[in-house]
Amino acid sequence: MPAAEPPLCQVALSVTELRRTQRWYREVLGFAPAGGTNLFAGPLASAVQGLPGAASTCWWLVDRQDFFQLELFEFRRPPVRRLPPDWQPSDVGYSMLGVHVADFEATVQRAEAAGSPPLSEPAGGNGERRVCVRDPEGVLVELMEDDPRGARLRDRPRSELPVAARSIMLSVPDLERSRSFFAGVLGLRVADEVELHRPEHEALWGMGGVARRSVVLEAHDFLVELAEYTDPPGRPWLPGYRISDQGLLNVAFGFRERPELDAAYRRCIAAGSRANSRPLSFGPWAVTYVNDEQGFSVELLQIARWYERQLGFRPRRTPRIAPFAGRIPARRRAARGFRRAVVTGAAGGLGTELCRLLVEDGTAIVAIDRDAGGLERLREELGGAVEARAVDLADLEAVDRVAADLSSEHPDLDLVLVAAGLDRAQSMLRLDWRQARDDFSVNALANLVLLSRLLPGMAERGGGHVTAIASLAALLGMPYEAPYSGSKAALAAAVESTRAELAPRGITCTTVFPGFVDTPMFRHNAFKKPKHPPATHLAVRLGAKITYSLEPRDAAERIHAATLARRPVLTFPARERVRIAIARLLPAAIRDRLTREAMDPDRLPPPTGGKRRDE
Repeated sequence: MPAAEPPLCQVALSVTELRRTQRWYREVLGFAPAGGTNLFAGPLASAVQGLPGAASTCWWLVDRQDFFQLELFEFRRPPVRRLPPDWQPSDVGYSMLGVHVADFEATVQRAEAAGSPPLSEPAGGNGERRVCVRDPEGVLVELMEDDPRGARLRDRPRSELPVAARSIMLSVPDLERSRSFFAGVLGLRVADEVELHRPEHEALWGMGGVARRSVVLEAHDFLVELAEYTDPPGRPWLPGYRISDQGLLNVAFGFRERPELDAAYRRCIAAGSRANSRPLSFGPWAVTYVNDEQGFSVELLQIARWYERQLGFRPRRTPRIAPFAGRIPARRRAARGFRRAVVTGAAGGLGTELCRLLVEDGTAIVAIDRDAGGLERLREELGGAVEARAVDLADLEAVDRVAADLSSEHPDLDLVLVAAGLDRAQSMLRLDWRQARDDFSVNALANLVLLSRLLPGMAERGGGHVTAIASLAALLGMPYEAPYSGSKAALAAAVESTRAELAPRGITCTTVFPGFVDTPMFRHNAFKKPKHPPATHLAVRLGAKITYSLEPRDAAERIHAATLARRPVLTFPARERVRIAIARLLPAAIRDRLTREAMDPDRLPPPTGGKRRDE
């Protein structure tokens, strides 16, 4: 264990509107700008933050104390997922920031004028009053008239500022495990002499009468409160949670010397924590993100004193440079969104993620899938925004009936997103043509039937959009994949024809050529699978004979962004796209040999009676 607990030097937030949120912390609480950057993007940012294709604009704010900052991220990639409307402080995650304010009454008045009224009447007598407000992103902020760390302060070189951050609260699923990590591994000391919150304070953030256990730890002069809500218990992380989701995303512990950071990193790894990357050095500073066993992200940051201003620990003007190009920011999604969408394959991994993204935009969903149970689970998760229609897309007559009903029942349909698909490898020497017929029906013909019913209404209204998920396999015929490659190529050609015909009527189309997405369909097809996780050595990852998959959420976010932008074509990932482009330039004999080496004939399913696995 280290000789002294490391100081908590940063609290980071993921926000949907950077300018609005920064203005609130400046004008309501009194933080000062400390610069920012658009450079947290690309492979290094992805490696540190553990986010696919990470790209963000980051602005910093400082208070009156030395070596502390608020860090505001507006992510362009991946898109920011908003806090659920029913979010509560007991939900697992970083839940509340506590700040000491010099003028309690004036701060409360400014917050109310800015649209952040107190959640309750203040608690405590004069000189020690407390109240909670929500910032524009919904983050819970506790305003403290007293300073719970008044007896132990780091240097305060900016005494003119009226605010100092003092505490962070985490709602944890297992208090002892969290205590073991923050105290036993990171070295924070239990602050037995500090009573940060009493039971009556729970009412300040709307949790009066609940039962919880908690412990308060010292990170130098900052307080970290770990709270386990037991009655009712806190809800777990949302499915697919990422630190880019709206709200408090993590905290950073600061070190002055690189060996101190390295020692903390080694302790974390030895304790079973997962690091997004090894500590990366950028000359005067180094950084890594680690994740404890319960999913909490913690940044370890080492920075030389002379470089503090460049990394936002000293007052500095807010940048005026616009963000680099990237996926569509959260604040623009509503303007580019859709009223109502039909989504096929909605109960599959990729389809479900696409539905989640659309519902976040306020789009009503008609979810179509053959899996009635999966549709019911989707409807329960997403609520009244989802209307479920169970239909087997191989039954074209049933598809025609459902599509006719949708055309008359929903005149506001403006998006058709076809995500259903079948990939059942077969050898041409043992081809079951009935199975192949069903594959063509699901992958291509059902979409023609659906569009034939829905497009006339869109054209009459003067606009609508179609996104069709084909496959990179549509661009290159693969051994044992004749039905899949052929049907997906047919789908791509049909969508191209649709775009060419109906563009003058306001119909736009996006044809998506994804690589492999980690769904049951991918896991059971005949392509060779890696024996190592995707984080293995680069030379292994780029091997032409091994196929790697994308997480459904990552693929869905790319498709969703291209749909909002009405891009004609989307192809990803770049690695697979390049491999196919090169293969198409090779002589057929060489290309065919390479494609054969990518397949595993031993994985071929039986040509009949095999269980269907939709995307």
